[in-house]
Amino acid sequence: MRFSVIVPAYNVQDYIVSCVDSILKQSFKDYEIVLVNDGSTDATFAHCEELSKKNGCIKLVNKENGGLSSARNEGIRKAEGDYLLFLDGDDFWRDDDFLENLNCIIETHSPDTIIFPYSYYYGKDRIKEYQFNLSEISSSSNNFSDNLYSLIDNGIWYPSACNKCIRRDIVAINNISFPLNMTSEDVKWCFELSQHIASYYIYNQGVYMYRQNREGSISYKLKMKNLEDLFLNIENVLSGSKKIRDADYLYLSHYYLEVIPYVKPFLKNPNVKRMLSKYKWLSKYSKNTRNSKKRIIYFCLTYMGFRLSSLLLSILVKLYKLI
Repeated sequence: MRFSVIVPAYNVQDYIVSCVDSILKQSFKDYEIVLVNDGSTDATFAHCEELSKKNGCIKLVNKENGGLSSARNEGIRKAEGDYLLFLDGDDFWRDDDFLENLNCIIETHSPDTIIFPYSYYYGKDRIKEYQFNLSEISSSSNNFSDNLYSLIDNGIWYPSACNKCIRRDIVAINNISFPLNMTSEDVKWCFELSQHIASYYIYNQGVYMYRQNREGSISYKLKMKNLEDLFLNIENVLSGSKKIRDADYLYLSHYYLEVIPYVKPFLKNPNVKRMLSKYKWLSKYSKNTRNSKKRIIYFCLTYMGFRLSSLLLSILVKLYKLI
């Protein structure tokens, strides 16, 4: 079997059918859908049951609620395909030939991973399509490690499981799993994945529809849990790795700077300020990054400090969606 598409689902009764349908409509048919109901309390499981009864390619897993990481890990354990893909239960693919095109890439290049951009879906009449800027990076290579810095610097390799197609044996052999009970679970997972990939291919089509502003979704509103997990993720990467590459420092730097526009409400907490200060040194790795948004945050933080930079950047976010 070529592909295992892992679909974690929790309380997405209004979206799970369209999500799964976008897979079932694929012209390429050598795949399985590992549909993981993560203890939903609405009609999600009923929809999942009906879908699985009608479609033999669906492997339905029903489990107690354990969070996104737990659901994805269970999906990985049940998967049997050569390659893994992740599709969250409230998102969808819009190209019926997506898997066919991925299979052609695999037949020709056999990469360890295929990377593709998101498109942001606000409604059928409002879609923000994105493509990677490939002017400074090769679209394919058998030397992933040497290209990793440029992949991160150009916004191509970032913490997301859903914009990657990955050889399952790499995940299985190296026991790469999502950390439990943490937000930003993709950060450590993608970091560990990057340690074991040899080759990549960039499929520069935003076929993944990342649904925005749905009722009940978690929009980016920083909470204390996010900050605690930020520090823990950074600490786990730095302390748990035998060798940290410059690319890894850039990866963590981008992740660290991502929260700066949102930290002002937490700066009265001495522990938050202490931990932000402890890892501020990571920001220097974004001084000359090609990512203009991260570069703006770096210069604000460097010359204005946490409080003023967070205030200014939060205003820019609201007015111009600059960050």
